[in-house]
Amino acid sequence: MSRRLIALMIAALAIVFAFGALSAIRWPSIMMFVTMFIHPDPALGLDNINWRELGIVYGAPYFLASLCYYAAAVSVASRRPGSVIWYGMAMVASLPIYYLVDFEQGWWRDPSGPEGMVAGGSVIILLLGLAVLHLRLRKVRPAAVAADEEDGQVVMSQEQFEALMARTEPKAHPEPAEPKPRRRRPVPAAIARQRAHFAAEGRRMRARKGR
Repeated sequence: MSRRLIALMIAALAIVFAFGALSAIRWPSIMMFVTMFIHPDPALGLDNINWRELGIVYGAPYFLASLCYYAAAVSVASRRPGSVIWYGMAMVASLPIYYLVDFEQGWWRDPSGPEGMVAGGSVIILLLGLAVLHLRLRKVRPAAVAADEEDGQVVMSQEQFEALMARTEPKAHPEPAEPKPRRRRPVPAAIARQRAHFAAEGRRMRARKGR
C-alpha cells in the first residue's frame, strides 16, 4: 500500500471523528428539541441533567481523536517523525466509541448494525495503525552500490575498480586531427567567364603601368 493512500485513509478517519465530535456536542440540543414535541411536559426531568455538559464531555475525545488522526496523516504524507505517536494518541482518544454499543455475549455470530460498524471500524483503525508502524520501521532499500564494506575496508571487483578509475582519471588531450583537404566546388560558367575577364583586364592594366 502506498504512503499517499495510507495518509488519505487516515485523513478520512479524521473527518469521520470530526463529524462524530460535532454530533456529540450538538446532540443534547437535538434531544431537547425532539423532547419538546414528544414529551407532554418538556421541562420534566431536564432540570437535573446538564445535556450541554454531557455532550461536550463525550464530544471532546472524538475531537481530540480527529486532531490526532489529522496530524498522523500529515506526518505520514510528509515523511516526518511522530506519525506513530500521533496515531497512538488518536487510538486512545477513540476508545469511547466502545461505550456507544452494548456488546452482548456471542455478538460476533449475529452482530447488529451498530455492533458491526464499531467492530469494522476498529479493525480498520488497527490495520491502518499497523501500516503506519510498518512505514515508520521500514528502511529505505539502498540501490546496488559499487562497493561493500567488510571489516572497515572497501572491497571492489575488477570491473567496478576499472569503472571508478575511468571516472576519476583526467582525460588526455586528444591529438589534433589532420585537416582534410578542401575540395573546391564547381563554378558556374558565367562566373568563370567574369573571373577570366577581370583577370585579363588586370593584366592589361599592369602591362600599361609597366611601359
